[in-house]
Amino acid sequence: MHPLRVSVRAVCYRDNTILLAEHRDDRGLWYIIPGGGIQHNETLDLAFKRELLEETGGEADMGDILFVREVIADELETTYLPKHLHQIELFVEATNFRQITEASEPDKDQIGMVWMPLDKLPDLLFFPKAMVGALQTKSFDKIYQGHIM
Repeated sequence: MHPLRVSVRAVCYRDNTILLAEHRDDRGLWYIIPGGGIQHNETLDLAFKRELLEETGGEADMGDILFVREVIADELETTYLPKHLHQIELFVEATNFRQITEASEPDKDQIGMVWMPLDKLPDLLFFPKAMVGALQTKSFDKIYQGHIM
């Protein structure tokens, strides 16, 4: 049996930019909203703060859940995700971002973070691609977005 993984991602805007974790692998540069898995007996707000600090070296105030994405790796034609991964991702509003240090525990292939102009999102290898329009307009019409890439 493969456990369901739950993660939290910090959606942080500044002016007309969004904070992204920048990665590089054989596909070239690609981007995601910073965040990661919630550990056993860890609250959502503590995981939010820990993941943001680990991946960006920053702190922010946790706001509301903007949307939920589900990922089932075995249902995708091609993926760089671990086999049998089933993950629920909670995308949470992050406000008052403050840079306090360097990223302490970046993800595998993560090379940094970047404040990306919102109008550049469609041109990037970005996940989840299906949410680019909503992230650009900051308009989330429903919380559960389903199994999207």
